[in-house]
Amino acid sequence: MLARVARLLFVAWFALLAGLLVAARVTGWTPACWIALYALVLGHPTMLAIELLMARIVARRSAAPRARWIDMVRSVLGEWRESTAIFVWRMPWRSNAIEDHLPKTSRGLRGVVFIHGYICNRGLWNPWMRRLLKLDRAFVAVNLEPLFASLDDYVPQVERAVRRIEAATGLAPVIVAHSMGGLVARAWLRSRATHRRSDGTDEAARLITIGTPHRGTWLARLARTVNGRQMGVDSPWMTTLAGKEPPTLPGLITSWWSECDQVVYPPPTAVYPGSEAKQLRGVGHIAMTAREEVWNEIRRRIDY
Repeated sequence: MLARVARLLFVAWFALLAGLLVAARVTGWTPACWIALYALVLGHPTMLAIELLMARIVARRSAAPRARWIDMVRSVLGEWRESTAIFVWRMPWRSNAIEDHLPKTSRGLRGVVFIHGYICNRGLWNPWMRRLLKLDRAFVAVNLEPLFASLDDYVPQVERAVRRIEAATGLAPVIVAHSMGGLVARAWLRSRATHRRSDGTDEAARLITIGTPHRGTWLARLARTVNGRQMGVDSPWMTTLAGKEPPTLPGLITSWWSECDQVVYPPPTAVYPGSEAKQLRGVGHIAMTAREEVWNEIRRRIDY
C-alpha cells in the first residue's frame, strides 16, 4: 500500500515541477514561480533543518545532549541524501526487489528479522538485505500494515517472521528494528514472554534498535494516528508496555541513537534504560540505517 502511495506522490511531484517549468517559460520567472521552485526542490531539506532546530530547542530545555552546529549541517545534508534515495526510489519502486531469503544451508547459522519504522516499508533494508544475500544468510523483512494501526496489531506479523527464521536456522534471530519498529519488537517480546515463557530474552539473540523512541518522543504530541500517539512520552501504551516487560530485557538490547535525530528526541528517549547504548554523532533519523557501524554490529551478532 505504502509503495503505491509513494509512487503517486512522486508522479504528482514530477507533474507539478514540469507544470511549473512550462508556466515559467510562458510568463517568465515571477517571484511566485521562484517560491514554488524552491518549495519543490529545496522544501525537503528546509523541513529537515526546521525539525532539527526544534529538536535542539527541546533538548536544551530538557538538559539533554545538544547537537553541535557543524554536526547539524552534516546531519541535514546526509539525511536529505539518504531519505531521498529511500522515499523516492527504494520504498516506492524497489520494496519487493529483494525477497526474503531462507536458504537450505542456513541451518545452524543465525538469521535476521528486519522491522521498519513509521510510514516506511521493507525497501528501507535493501542494502543490508543485499549484503546478507552475498553471505547466504537467512533474513525476513516485514511490511507493517495497515500503516496507522495500533502497535500491538503488528505483533502477529513479527511472530510469523521469527517463526520462519527459527524454522530455517534452528536458532533465535537477531532482530534489527528502526524507529517505531523497535517498539513493535518489544511488544512482540512481551507477547512471547507472557504466553510462552517467563523470560523473553531467549526469544531473540539480540534486539538492535536504531533511533527507536524507547521512552517516547516529543514529536508524537503532534501525531493524529493511533500508532503515532502511542509513541508519545509517557503515553498509556508506553507505560503499559514498560510495566509488563521482563527485568532481563535490557541485557538483550543495543540502542543506537544520535543527538541529531530530528524525529526521536530529546536524545535520551532513544536509549532503552539499562541497555547497551551506542551513539552515531551527526546522523539523522533515516540516515542511521545506512551506517557501517550498525552493519558491523549486525555482522558481529549473527556470527556470535
